[in-house]
Amino acid sequence: MSVAYKILGVSVGTLLIGSTALTIRKRNRDERTGKLLSAIKAQIQPITNGLIAENAFDIHYLNKVLQAVNNKVLVLKISTASKYADQIHKAWGSWYQGGDDEEKVYGVFRKMKDKVQVSQVAKAYQDTYSKNLIDTLKDRFGKDEITIVLNIIKALPNYRTA
Repeated sequence: MSVAYKILGVSVGTLLIGSTALTIRKRNRDERTGKLLSAIKAQIQPITNGLIAENAFDIHYLNKVLQAVNNKVLVLKISTASKYADQIHKAWGSWYQGGDDEEKVYGVFRKMKDKVQVSQVAKAYQDTYSKNLIDTLKDRFGKDEITIVLNIIKALPNYRTA
């Protein structure tokens, strides 16, 4: 019976060591894979990071400007911001309908006079469609289209005063 216990003990020990080694190997592989995927994502989509960095898409940007500026800041009417958000939403089309109307989206952004207005439209878009405008643009647009939108917005002043 003592031989059976020895064999059982060696078997359990071998299984324990083997499963520990496999767990460590899997964890190391997952870490390397995560780093590789992060590097690939940074190379493929670096322009979309510009959307996140752009204050104009912050739905609270208007409040931040109002706190920082003592002058009266010009803003869009809520109905106008909602109209612009609706125009952007209606520009998205299925592939069988001809796809997205990028020019219509660019046109909406070109109508805006400052980054506060962009922020108001982003807020209206989120309130109406329960979707973040940044995420929608990243899903719908490629790198070149996002660059065009960012260039339009970068040319805008942060805000205008009365």
